Amino acid sequence: MPGNRRRHPLLVKDVAGLVPGAYLGRGRGNAFLNDLCDADSLIHVVDASGRSDREGVDQGGTAQASDPLDEVGWVRREIHMWIFCNLRAKWDTVRRKTKL
Repeated sequence: MPGNRRRHPLLVKDVAGLVPGAYLGRGRGNAFLNDLCDADSLIHVVDASGRSDREGVDQGGTAQASDPLDEVGWVRREIHMWIFCNLRAKWDTVRRKTKL
């Protein structure tokens, strides 16, 4: 490849369906979040039109529709809480295997 360009294999997975409370098992819950485990990176596609609610239902831009910035925030919190809950549940094992 000319210059500094390199080719890297890329697998794109659509894991649509995250809902608030997934880390607690709501919706596809942990099955959805576990689909993210083998990803090297995440791309979050946001409905910037502000027409849909958190469940993905088109609200036609009414007051029930969610703010796109709010959507980014709750998705990030879901992923963080999922990681935190998994670490907390397995902390004793992680601590025993880690030599400090």
